[in-house]
Amino acid sequence: MKQIFSAKITTFDIHNGGGLIVILNAEQAAKYGIREGDKVSLIRKGEEYVVDVALSSDYVHANQIGVTHDFFKSYPMQEGDNVLVSFTQHNPLSMQAIRKKMLWEKITDEEIDAIVDDIQNNKLSDLVLAYYTATSFFYKTDAHELAYTTKATAYTGDMYRFPWVVAGKYSIGGVPGNETTMIIIPILASLGITAPKTFSKAITSPAATGECVNVLMDISFKKSEIIRMTDKNGACLVRNEGLNLAPANDRIIKVSSPLGMEPYARMISSIMAKNYAMGINHCLIDIPMGPTAKVASLDDAERVAKHFETIGAYLGIKMDVQITQANQPIGRGIGATLQTREALRILQNHPDQSPDLAEKAIFLAARLVLLCGVAKTMLGAERMVKQQLKSWKAREKMSQIIVAQRGTNPNIKADEIQLGKYIFNVEAPKNGEISGIDMKYLNTIVRTLGAPAEYKAGVYLHKKLGDTFKKGDLLYTLYSESETKMERAKEMLITQDFYTKR
Repeated sequence: MKQIFSAKITTFDIHNGGGLIVILNAEQAAKYGIREGDKVSLIRKGEEYVVDVALSSDYVHANQIGVTHDFFKSYPMQEGDNVLVSFTQHNPLSMQAIRKKMLWEKITDEEIDAIVDDIQNNKLSDLVLAYYTATSFFYKTDAHELAYTTKATAYTGDMYRFPWVVAGKYSIGGVPGNETTMIIIPILASLGITAPKTFSKAITSPAATGECVNVLMDISFKKSEIIRMTDKNGACLVRNEGLNLAPANDRIIKVSSPLGMEPYARMISSIMAKNYAMGINHCLIDIPMGPTAKVASLDDAERVAKHFETIGAYLGIKMDVQITQANQPIGRGIGATLQTREALRILQNHPDQSPDLAEKAIFLAARLVLLCGVAKTMLGAERMVKQQLKSWKAREKMSQIIVAQRGTNPNIKADEIQLGKYIFNVEAPKNGEISGIDMKYLNTIVRTLGAPAEYKAGVYLHKKLGDTFKKGDLLYTLYSESETKMERAKEMLITQDFYTKR
């Protein structure tokens, strides 16, 4: 590895979130042919750390490296340290393999290892990584390649291992509402089934489990804290960012998220890698299928299910993959606080709970109870799950989780959760019936209202598929924390409604 020059680290009083970018003196960089956006390696005590380069003539002198505070979260260095700067060398096999992938050629296990290693060590640019990710949109994925890649990416980060049966539940998303995880995890834990649940930010939906859980409690914890909480309560609900769980997958997600798109193969690999890393050995996957869901056809759903089953077998995970109907949102609330209220209503035996959300959560929880061997029949598993809800044992377990995760009110009632201060009710202009719901456009409306960043933004559906209405009846209610965003959503709904009426 050719060393270029040595330099001293100097810190700028700013945060950039990622910490992977450093600033070099523009004139010094030009001498060595280093350009804005290039990658260089910082060598300290024989260890290599790859970073992206920004340039400045005003703020950084020759033989200095400017870094932000976030740099120190990613790299074991300190202000004033001297490091060697060198050109970054990636494994030639990784570029060769990516070129082969783009030409629809099969790649070897050794080439997969090279790609994963270069992704893990930040040696591939976002552009090259985007090309690699895009191949999953256009070409059929080889089953062995997907399984091997999943295991390889899992081992790029930390590995958790808990004793005995460890259960995981994951939905591939794409359906508004559908917050079953916050119901299922406390049910499992109340039955003595270990269920450490991790999640990422919402990518294609206006609110995923992470946003919903964060309404009630903290979601960012260290590995030692997660192990302690899981040992004590049998479960946790935590964000996987910062946990070093299959970190190579996080870079792939980063290049996919600006388009709000996620190729099936990468989604499957990411889900299974993180479950494997968390020590999950019994896993249920929910694949919602519907005309405007992420998976629209039965053929696609069965193909995705087969990949999950194949990877699960390769990793030694006992799998149950369920294809569920998604012709409309699950539950009535769309958005973090609204979905959290819906989940708590079921845990609290609220008389105004959403029947379809309760039915789905009970079904999936029972499938996991059966998978884990706690019940011998599906009927027996459903009885167990319903009893945990009826007896408030699941709700008590959720309260324990909230306390462990620094929640301010472990006994908060669903209706005490505040919604957006700007409210707009949409009434029926005439008599009719709801004959269709465009879930993708509904997601767009909720995002326009401020989700997922603004938890109190959302839409509450007073009517669902097949419901009749009379002139003046409430159809749905919009919530937002921003008057401007509310007006923008109202303008969009004048042009196009997410309801189809007859």
